[in-house]
Amino acid sequence: MLLSGIILAACSNKGDDGSTFFPDAPANPDKVKLVELVNEFRSKGESCGGKSYAATVPVSWNDTLETVAIKHSQDMNANNKLSHTGSNGSFVDERITAEGYVYTFYAENLLKGGATEEEALKAWKESATHCENLMDPKITEIGVGTAGPYWTMVLASH
Repeated sequence: MLLSGIILAACSNKGDDGSTFFPDAPANPDKVKLVELVNEFRSKGESCGGKSYAATVPVSWNDTLETVAIKHSQDMNANNKLSHTGSNGSFVDERITAEGYVYTFYAENLLKGGATEEEALKAWKESATHCENLMDPKITEIGVGTAGPYWTMVLASH
């Protein structure tokens, strides 16, 4: 299973000490816009870190994955820590299962910073691992949640 995390500036937790300003994400990101942006990206062949991906099927929004994403973003915000591991030690597969989603494949993209849906997608597209998650043809559904400057995108399929 692919998992990855990013900060706009770099793939590290630099700034979690408060030394760098990260803008808050929208409190209620636009679901329609996010699906449109992801599907526009997936509709073209892309190169992610030197690996070529053919155009692939569109994704749809999933409210359960959104719930998983919101809760994880809230946890990261409460602890001021960008991490795929929840403060209770959970990983994305456990969080997905706890919400009742039965998956065959999953991935998680994280971000600290990004004030708009476009900025979040741009950051994820520019990161090889996140780009691979976005382009993976096994992914059929997404959910995104935010809290403070933290974004979580859960990508999965049944």
